[in-house]
Amino acid sequence: MFDFLFQNKNKEMQSMAELITLDLQKLNLSKLAIEKAVMMIARAIAKSDIVIQSDSDQKRKIEYRLNVMPNDHECGTYFWTKAVKELLCAQEVLIIPMNGKYYRASAWQVSNSVLSERIYSNITLECAGESYGLYKTFTSSQVIHLRYDNAKVKFYLQSVVEQYDNTLNAVNYMIRLSSQPKFKLKLGGALSFREKQADGTDKIVTKDMYVAKIKRLLESDDLTVLTESEGVSLENIQLNSNAKAEELAKIALTINNEVANAFDIPEAVFNGNITEKSDATNEFITYAVGPVAEALNDTLTAYIVGENDYSQKNEKVIVWLARFKHVDVVDSAVNLDKLRGIGFNYDEIREMVGYPVLDTEFSKARALTKNYGEEDDKSEIPGT
Repeated sequence: MFDFLFQNKNKEMQSMAELITLDLQKLNLSKLAIEKAVMMIARAIAKSDIVIQSDSDQKRKIEYRLNVMPNDHECGTYFWTKAVKELLCAQEVLIIPMNGKYYRASAWQVSNSVLSERIYSNITLECAGESYGLYKTFTSSQVIHLRYDNAKVKFYLQSVVEQYDNTLNAVNYMIRLSSQPKFKLKLGGALSFREKQADGTDKIVTKDMYVAKIKRLLESDDLTVLTESEGVSLENIQLNSNAKAEELAKIALTINNEVANAFDIPEAVFNGNITEKSDATNEFITYAVGPVAEALNDTLTAYIVGENDYSQKNEKVIVWLARFKHVDVVDSAVNLDKLRGIGFNYDEIREMVGYPVLDTEFSKARALTKNYGEEDDKSEIPGT
């Protein structure tokens, strides 16, 4: 693979060392950028409330487990950050509900059934840094198996892995080369020269003969003192390489933009260049967070609500992304007042902006102040 190195070892090895150093820097930057993109989406999901649109008496208990304490050892933010992070990186995550609590699986085996429920077995749970193996088997309807297939993310992650492999191969090759000392022998312009022998006579020595002699001396285990003739010098080759900060800064920006595009995150949001008039935050929620939240909505609705209540009562589970974006109640006072006028009650408005609900008769009352009666409905028009 690296035969060209032997054409001019000093120059080519130096160039290769620089390329490897630069590749390692790129890989580190890619790793940091991927981690940042994943955590941005995961934290957005974790910060949002999971709301159950249902009249069931168990609604608040289930919401408590989904949002506050999924199990006895992990809070909701920690649990969903880990779950979404794995969903983005591995394209799937398995959640095991047991005794009204939720646990993430770090390993499992699943059958390949298509027309019937699949069987999950050999499950290992991960909870607060500890692992626990389950001997029980589960069917598809008993687990929450989240899947998220994003071709761009998958392609980018695969390309990074391939780059890791290529760079490691190059590093291993350089290690093998650098483990052997390299020297540069300067013999001047003459094709041959005289060398004094032990008996006092002179011997004509060619360049190749002198190089072979020096090599034997360097490979010898005996203590050897090398002497240099006039016009001859021996230097040890040192391989050092450092990428320039300016070059790395440009590479970092390019990598950041590539990762942002792979995860559908607006570059302005990813690089922190949002202006007051920018709509990048809404685009981040719509294109990067929204599809992941929709995968959670569908899977959680299927498990928690079920087909009958969904179709007959219009019940569902949703990740309420409205809570993710910060709302300044002072700046939004006029718009919030309009919501009150079209029928939202006081508790609903307070919940939208992250305030605790009052849960009083006054706060639950609706004050419809706008006239939205039908045109031919005289009873809806004041004074008729």
